[in-house]
Amino acid sequence: MAKCPICNSRKGQRPCLIATGPVCSFCCGNTRQPDSCSECRFYQKPKRSYNDVPAFAVTEMDGDFELASYSNAIEGALCAFDVKNKNGLQDSDAISIIEALIDLHYFGDNKTKDESDSQLIVNGVDFVERAIKTDLHNVDNEEIVKILGVVRFVARRRAKSAITGREYMNVIHRYVGLRIGPGMQALRI
Repeated sequence: MAKCPICNSRKGQRPCLIATGPVCSFCCGNTRQPDSCSECRFYQKPKRSYNDVPAFAVTEMDGDFELASYSNAIEGALCAFDVKNKNGLQDSDAISIIEALIDLHYFGDNKTKDESDSQLIVNGVDFVERAIKTDLHNVDNEEIVKILGVVRFVARRRAKSAITGREYMNVIHRYVGLRIGPGMQALRI
């Protein structure tokens, strides 16, 4: 086997679309670019670190009625989508919806559907995004990202102790309520 044309030290094992010959797996992983490598069978979409997304601290949210109203709009829309789906939304589904919204607002993706996304997630993203556009139309995108970041943080923290898979959903149903219109939530009794 020939040496990798990029590092010239390891054996080239993977055929490369842009190099002059087979490259080693290390160089394949470190040099791949979405533009030129997306058609390669070895290409994997880079994993995103949602933990590095800017977010308000929970202490910043505490007592700030304006920020709380922003998060209530998002979480209220999650509750409304859950009710629309006969309370079938699991915490993991809610987190996937929030992460897809972060993809749109922070990472700049212009599509909501990924091959791995279920139709439930795609519909949930569309549903919550409509609420964001209606209720938060005058809020800067940077603030929306920070709200989504803290909502994701809280959802993941609640989901870690999950017994039924709906702890986060149960909490927001109880304390935030169902979004029934711009700035309006209905709590369950």
